[in-house]
Amino acid sequence: MVNKVLNAITVQLHSTFGDSYKYYVENVEQNLTKPCFTIDTIIPLQRSKSPVLYDRTMPMVIHYFTEDKKDTKTDCYAKAEQIVECLEYLPFETTTLRGENISWQIVDEVLQVFVTY
Repeated sequence: MVNKVLNAITVQLHSTFGDSYKYYVENVEQNLTKPCFTIDTIIPLQRSKSPVLYDRTMPMVIHYFTEDKKDTKTDCYAKAEQIVECLEYLPFETTTLRGENISWQIVDEVLQVFVTY
């Protein structure tokens, strides 16, 4: 399930930003091709609602690495707005997931967008 959500996020980002960006789901510690996005899960949670029903939440983080050294914050601010808009409703299999608790911050010139599905 987590891999399917990661894939859906990647597809949604690609449909918004296109081929000029790289999209990583696996950890890449060196040689990132910028500009790029990395997508990862934080701590998935499954709660029992009843003996047969479960509630799953998947907090995700999307990192955006800009190529623009001159206007890093300006670029990150613009990308934050676009990412929040494109990930609020995520097409997933035969339904749509709604992102909740969406927030973002810039740390060390890297945009971090948090969303929970």
